Amino acid sequence: MTGRINRTLGLLIGAYLLVFLQSHWQGPRLWLGFQPDLTPALLICAGLTLGAGQVSTSAMLTGLWLDSLSANPLGLSVLPLFIAGWAVFTFRDLILRDELVAQFYLGTAAGAAVPLLQVWLLRLVGATPLFGWEMGVWWIINALFCGVAVPLFSRLAKLLDRWFSHPLHDSNRWPNENRQIVRSKH
Repeated sequence: MTGRINRTLGLLIGAYLLVFLQSHWQGPRLWLGFQPDLTPALLICAGLTLGAGQVSTSAMLTGLWLDSLSANPLGLSVLPLFIAGWAVFTFRDLILRDELVAQFYLGTAAGAAVPLLQVWLLRLVGATPLFGWEMGVWWIINALFCGVAVPLFSRLAKLLDRWFSHPLHDSNRWPNENRQIVRSKH
């Protein structure tokens, strides 16, 4: 139970820090010309390793945090992030979740699908997002960044899990496994 709580808190703290860094760190925007969004990669990692409630909660909170620090209407990013995380959660038994290539492809697909869903929702609410060939290039680069981020986030989650959790205690094990009990016939 405490391992699940640790993972949930780690995910939510990581999501908050990721959204905060994405909105306040100006380096990538100056170097690339756009601000990469790695939240779809975080939801893919959540869908691969955590439960349904944790995926839903992280999609909702991450989407709200992202929208509160961007020009999007509040709540617009929740549904695309939820769809990305939930799709991976639903089919994770069929996914080779520890394979680097599978993680890259899932991250790239989510990094491409989430912005398209966000643009579609923006059009539904009457907003007019900017379109152009630069946006297409940025969309592809951001999808590739998400593809690279999923294996990195996965490795980081495993490292943090190893650091902050302990192995389960097996009460049936002897203190010394080589000990034998010799009984006499008295």
